[in-house]
Amino acid sequence: MSVARPAHSLLGRCIASTRTRVGSPAAAASSALPRQQFHSSAARAKRRSRFRNVKAEEMGLLDATALARYRRDKFPDYTSEELELLGAKYTPEQLEALRAGEEAVDPDDLIMQGRLRDDPYRPNYVEDFTVLDPRYDVRPKADVTPQEPQWPNHSEWADQYGLKMTQVTDKKTSDQLTRAMVRALRRVKESKGAELIDLTQDELKDLEDEPELLKKYLVEEGGEGEEEDHGRQAGESDMLTRAQAMKLDEAVETEWKKELDKLASTAGESELEPTNLELLADGPAGISRAYSAEAAELGKVPGVEGLYKSAADPEDEGQDDGGHYQEIKRLTGMTLKDIQSIYRKVLVTRWVSNQTRLGKVRSTSVVAIAGNGNGRLGLGIAKSTEAGLAAETAQLLAIRNMKPVRRYENRTIFGNVKAKVSGTVVELFSRPPGFGLRVPHRLFEMCRAAGIHDMHGRMPRSKNPMNSVKATYEALTNQLDPEAMAIGRGKKMVDARKVYYGGAVH
Repeated sequence: MSVARPAHSLLGRCIASTRTRVGSPAAAASSALPRQQFHSSAARAKRRSRFRNVKAEEMGLLDATALARYRRDKFPDYTSEELELLGAKYTPEQLEALRAGEEAVDPDDLIMQGRLRDDPYRPNYVEDFTVLDPRYDVRPKADVTPQEPQWPNHSEWADQYGLKMTQVTDKKTSDQLTRAMVRALRRVKESKGAELIDLTQDELKDLEDEPELLKKYLVEEGGEGEEEDHGRQAGESDMLTRAQAMKLDEAVETEWKKELDKLASTAGESELEPTNLELLADGPAGISRAYSAEAAELGKVPGVEGLYKSAADPEDEGQDDGGHYQEIKRLTGMTLKDIQSIYRKVLVTRWVSNQTRLGKVRSTSVVAIAGNGNGRLGLGIAKSTEAGLAAETAQLLAIRNMKPVRRYENRTIFGNVKAKVSGTVVELFSRPPGFGLRVPHRLFEMCRAAGIHDMHGRMPRSKNPMNSVKATYEALTNQLDPEAMAIGRGKKMVDARKVYYGGAVH
């Protein structure tokens, strides 16, 4: 940075101060002149926000009359007619719940914090949670019939699959014949006259597009509509002569043979075979199984029984089929529910490296604690190349290593305790009820796991994370026993406790 300009400015300021007398107008004028800064960069202008600052006065939040008017317009009380309508729609219990809910919400809070936007960028809608939007709020219902799961063997499945493919092929053949008959009827209608066939062109076109509609024009044998159909045919036969009816049959048969010949010459086997989509849909993983009912208990699947590992312990109710907690259950004698209810937390995580001939092998070292919150605390240390495996192993070791922690009145420790690990010193002090835990954060987690609620602690020397956890664990598990002190002094335990606390018994 160049200092010529600042030095020149400083020298000129000193010369000007020597030429003017103190208290003179010139001196006042010179002192009022702006001074240059002692650097060469230009002064930066004050930044202004890109957004407009809306004040409370502009929003009308300081005018009591405007707020009262806004409340009367936007949040009016129920009228007698509205109360009657609500009473007709809701039960007295529901009305009481509605009143309690409205009393819990202060309209003043809605006025001050929930005002409707009136700026030009406001959205043109208001969320109304009393109306369900079918696009988002109503879940579409799948019109399907649940199916019970079945487990056929290989031969049965092959027979069922072949039967389904045969039905698909027969349906395709029937549809092609129906379309050929519709085309023949259309030619006869166009050549011989529209009065001979009562089907319209639109109906014939629909039949050709969807052969399934043919069921609408067919009557089953022995059905209720058979007599009506005979009557209708009798009425038509009265209008047609015998020669016209024979001529119509010959024309339909001729066109039908032409369509069959054309169909036999052009249609190949590929048109009648099932497509790839149909093969997948009816296969073992097809869409036919997508809407099947999910059974609560499938039981043993025939053919695969005994090929897979069974549950490690049936008493775990399927929560530990992998067997992760079986060893800790054997060592501690606790159930899986008791183990999962134990409070566990990772306090220290370190990344270490081991120099080998293959290079540096990085590992993760984890220190974890475990406690039941009622006087038991454990410490576990594990190391692995995978951080997740190291954390899980450390927590399980902490559960296995849980030891009892002495607690005075189930809330604090017995007197003052001190422990030292390497260069870390931890000092713990008992405190009266309601004092709380005023300790570093790692000590706080250990006290919470052990069920200690009133204690003060400090670390006057090194605050190494791993050493602080070890020293705290050693201090909590090695407290002085008041009963042992009473036996050593030849006094009763009550007297020893009074002497131990110096007469201040909480």
